Formats: sequence, structure tokens, C-alpha cells
Amino acid sequence: MRSIADDFFLLRATVLMKTPNSKHDNFRIRNARRWSLGGWRPYAGALATVSLAFLIRFELHPVLQSDYPFLLFTVTALLVEFFLGLGPALLVVFIGLLLGTYFFVQPYDSFMVPEPLDLFFVAGYLLITLLAIFLLEDLQRSKYALSLMKDVLQSRLEMLERSNTERMLAERAAQENSERFRSLGASFPQILYMRRVDGEFEYLNEQFYRYTGVAPGALGAAGWMLAVHPEDTAAVMAVSDRVGDSGVPETLKFRLRMADGSYERFSGPLTRLDGKHGKDIKWVGSVVKPRAS
Repeated sequence: MRSIADDFFLLRATVLMKTPNSKHDNFRIRNARRWSLGGWRPYAGALATVSLAFLIRFELHPVLQSDYPFLLFTVTALLVEFFLGLGPALLVVFIGLLLGTYFFVQPYDSFMVPEPLDLFFVAGYLLITLLAIFLLEDLQRSKYALSLMKDVLQSRLEMLERSNTERMLAERAAQENSERFRSLGASFPQILYMRRVDGEFEYLNEQFYRYTGVAPGALGAAGWMLAVHPEDTAAVMAVSDRVGDSGVPETLKFRLRMADGSYERFSGPLTRLDGKHGKDIKWVGSVVKPRAS
């Protein structure tokens, strides 16, 4: 499997560009023209191939005479275009024009203006050969562009699969941590809680529900205060406001209604928890019944 660095360079090498006229125009591959090899070797191969074609045509000249003077050069140009690219193929066309006109078009061994019929063969050679190699070049670029797009799509699919796997692993780890935290919180004798600034509880351990008899999930914004003794609600709100404003932990004391309707005293620290991006206040605390002296 490719690494992330490989994916990055592949995506850079096959950037999809839009034409500037409209944002709805078709995409094209910038590097599709680079389907063939670069450097001097393709041109050396083109020279060797056109030399071979000339030797064959020269040996057949006593038989063919002025017939088909450019046929082998056309075939050679198409083969070079298919395997080596546009530049070497154009070089073959140019060299074939010179060799064919000089050696195989009457008057032989001369660059004098040919007869009208021979001039027609020269023009036909250029027209047909150039048209054929440009069509073949377009097909080669389209084929290469599809290959690049396939690689890009495969790379992005692998990136998405890795990202999805990492997300699933992160979600599983978060779920396991949450279950560990809840198991740990259930083992404490204290009431542990985390409450947002709007009063909604993000977490309450099982001790609260065991003491108060409130059904899990039944607390709304005011549910906490409904379980607090009416004479203690103002003090609880005042301590919460001071801790929210100053960030200095304080001790919270209040009476909490039990499941049988009686009230028991609880006390414990209250701390402000700030968010990563500013003062996103949450209250975190724990309360326990004081031991009888």
C-alpha cells in the first residue's frame, strides 16, 4: 500500500484543471501530454528507425521505382508515435520528407520541384501522416489521462479507507474510555457530575440516581435544582456563579432530597472547566454526605 507521501505527490502530478471560461466546463489532466519518455533516447530511436526504413526502401527502389516513395516513412512515423511520442514522430516525418523527395521522387537525387503527380504524393504524405500521428497522439494522451485518473481515484479511495479505519479506531477508543470512566465513576461513593453553563448535565454517576431515586436521563435544566432543598438553591446558584466568574474552586454545601422524600446534607468541591477555544464554562464537582461525628 502506498504511503501518504506517495499519495501527495501522485495527486500533485495529476492535478485536475478547469478551463477559465466556466466553472462547469470539463476537467482535463495537465500531465496527459507526458505519456511518452523524455530525453534524447526517443529521438535516437527515431533516427535509428527512420534509417532502417530508408535502407529497406533504398533496397526496394529498383523494383518500386517512383511508386510508394513515402509509404515506409509513414508507417515508421506511426510506429514511432505509438512507442516514442509526438516529437520523435515529427522528426521522422521531416527526415522522411527529405529522403523520400531526394531519392525516390523524380528527378532522382535532386531537390528540384517534382512533377504535379509527384507533388501530389508529397503533399498527400505530409497530410495523411501528420493527421494520423496527431490522432494517435490524442488517443495516447486520452489513454494516459484515464490511467492517471484511475491511479488518483485508487489513491483517494485508499486514503478514505485509511481515514475511515482511523475514525473507527478513534470512536472505539473513545467508547472504551467512556465505559471505563463510567465504571470508575460508579465505584465511587461520592456523587460525581459535570454540568454545562445552561444547567444541562453531561455526566452524573449512578450514586446520584441511587440516592435521589430520579430516573436516569430525567434531569433537565432545572432538574438538579428541583432535587435541592428550596432553602439551599440560592446559595448553590451563588457559589456556581462565583466559580464561573472567577475560576476559583469553592466548596458547595446543600441538602439533597432522597428517594424516600427526606433531605440529606452533601458537600464537595466545585471547579470551573474552560474550553479549548475560550470561556466555554462547565462545572465539575463531587459531593458526599459528611460522616457523622
